[in-house]
Amino acid sequence: MNHSRILQSVMLALITCVLCATPALAEISFFGTAKVKPTYYSNFDFNDGANDSAIVNEGGLTKGEQIRAEFRLGWAASGDKWKVKMIAEADVMYEKDTADRSFYVNSDKEAQPNTGGEFGIERAELLYTFLPQLELETGWDIRSLDIKTGGLLYGDDHPFIGFRGQLAENTKYEALYIPIQNRVSLQTDPMESSDANDWRVYSVKLDQTFGGEDNSFTLSPLAALSDNDSRKAEIFYYGLEGTGSFGIVRPSFEVVFADGDFDASVGGNDISSMAAYAGVEFALNKAFNPYIAGRYTQGDDDANDNDVEGWVGITDIGRFTGLMGMDGNVLGEDLGQSYGATLYSYSPERFYNMNSAIAKQNLYGGISNGGSGDNPGQRLLAVGTKGDLSDLIANLSYKSQVFFIWYDETDNLINVKNPGKDVDDYAGTAFDLQVLYPLSKNFSVDYIFSTLLPGAGLKDQVDANDAAMVNMLTLAWTY
Repeated sequence: MNHSRILQSVMLALITCVLCATPALAEISFFGTAKVKPTYYSNFDFNDGANDSAIVNEGGLTKGEQIRAEFRLGWAASGDKWKVKMIAEADVMYEKDTADRSFYVNSDKEAQPNTGGEFGIERAELLYTFLPQLELETGWDIRSLDIKTGGLLYGDDHPFIGFRGQLAENTKYEALYIPIQNRVSLQTDPMESSDANDWRVYSVKLDQTFGGEDNSFTLSPLAALSDNDSRKAEIFYYGLEGTGSFGIVRPSFEVVFADGDFDASVGGNDISSMAAYAGVEFALNKAFNPYIAGRYTQGDDDANDNDVEGWVGITDIGRFTGLMGMDGNVLGEDLGQSYGATLYSYSPERFYNMNSAIAKQNLYGGISNGGSGDNPGQRLLAVGTKGDLSDLIANLSYKSQVFFIWYDETDNLINVKNPGKDVDDYAGTAFDLQVLYPLSKNFSVDYIFSTLLPGAGLKDQVDANDAAMVNMLTLAWTY
């Protein structure tokens, strides 16, 4: 008797019984993108005669010519009431260390993680629908409060847990708890209670739509509490967003207020600020859809007083907004060294009196929690257009826009060009052009040229004689 064959037969029978007794597994679908971005940055300090300083983009610290890669692999599964979606990503710069994915003896990696080894779950979305009015949502996927309009308050892929639902035919809501930071400090005894690295946000938004499919308008009251223990500040944001479509006219707006204060342990300064946006697009024809829009963030007029008036949102997400956004334009890159707008942000939230003894900084939010309530604010006028040029060249589309940028307040800025004089309020003029050409449904080529010409206000503060520029080519595979 062959005991081995008998054992194999028994094991096979047991496995068959287990599989038959196990509920059927959900079908899993896979998808992904692979983007390669040859890019050239120049003069982010607005000085062609000086060596460019490194800036931060999604791939890490970089400058000059570079190739960034964004490789994503996603999978999704769903049932009658549930859905799971995850996307793994590696976002790196093309270089030897990235390709080899290893450290070397006595090598200096500037205390960074293993170069090229960051492939992990970049986005996750887990949903379960109890009722149409009550859907559980959690993970770390894109969530926003105002990305459809000005992006002044919040939009990001921070972790979240919350509920959303359809309360009526034209009424929806979403309530989220967003633990942006929840980390034990390694600088203190980890067994002791400490909230030095905590930053939590609680948000709620209601969408009420009026009208029908062709002519409709959605009003969205919104509120968020930013419990920013990391900066010892608590800020309550509240406002209203609106988006609509009336034939060829597509208006949008938002207004948001901030009211809060710092703990007494750091001075107890009062936070009171506001931001606003309004725009309208005209869908004249498929080749020409012009728009005009304005974006405003309040500036602080006195770094010496106890009133912190410079606008700082939870995350300024101007780069990805619907009307004025462009993924790769110069204003949405890291201009912290000169204009004070960091990655994704259009506003100069990181600019304060860096060279002044009176600078309090009053940091309380923004990208990576680095925004300053002493910042000068912004008044931005945008004019642009986009369209489909397939009547001329099949599949070709474009977007082009011009930004005229002023500071809202200049009292906290230092005039190094003419000491003792006020800084001019005109910061500069930006121009963006994006051209997209899909060669097939699985491969496309995208080119962006973007430049920011310094105005008198920037020239008063830095040695600004030359334009900052971005040339970016995106080769994208979708599967």
